[in-house]
Amino acid sequence: MKPDERRKNNQRLALILATIAIALFVGFIAKSALFGI
Repeated sequence: MKPDERRKNNQRLALILATIAIALFVGFIAKSALFGI
């Protein structure tokens, strides 16, 4: 695997992880707002 390809894969993985983290964070805030914690 060339360094280029590995960097591209790492960027995609980082983007996926960031998206999941943001989704969890937003969901947590929404739940807190709904239940008034």
